Amino acid sequence: MVRLVVVLLFVCGVVVGCGAAGPEGPFPARPVEIDVANVDPCVAMTPDLRQRLGVEGDNPAIVPLADGPSRACSWGNFDVGDSYTVQSIRSPAEKVVTARGAVVTTVDGFGAVQIVENRGGSALCELYLDTADTASIRVQMESLGYGEQNMVSTDGACQKAEILARSYLAEARTH
Repeated sequence: MVRLVVVLLFVCGVVVGCGAAGPEGPFPARPVEIDVANVDPCVAMTPDLRQRLGVEGDNPAIVPLADGPSRACSWGNFDVGDSYTVQSIRSPAEKVVTARGAVVTTVDGFGAVQIVENRGGSALCELYLDTADTASIRVQMESLGYGEQNMVSTDGACQKAEILARSYLAEARTH
């Protein structure tokens, strides 16, 4: 009888131990960790993407945040009212999972949090990419929609934000 109890405890311990090995947090395992502090956010806008989105020039900046300075790069298409930003954040993407309207998703295998906002005529989409345990990347696309023909829905804004996020991830992996 004692043997049976020991065997049952062992089996239960193995089963519980195996079940506890699942992924931690809301995101899948990262394909690779990206050191966002050492990757220029301006790399996201490749020449091909620049032409596709109708933007010119990089606008790099250092943005003061509560958790320290952040590197950012932005672009605009002033003909249609679109603006794009890629910004390094010194906190994990997991911190925004509980934000109002946040949706957990993936972009090229990286966990991400998508937050959208319709601002009465303008559409805003933000993607927080899970790039490291202690840092993340925020990719933002906002469309002010100058004129009826240039109006972009929040879905359209998120499609453009995802295109920019994919470009950043591809370029960051090579740096």
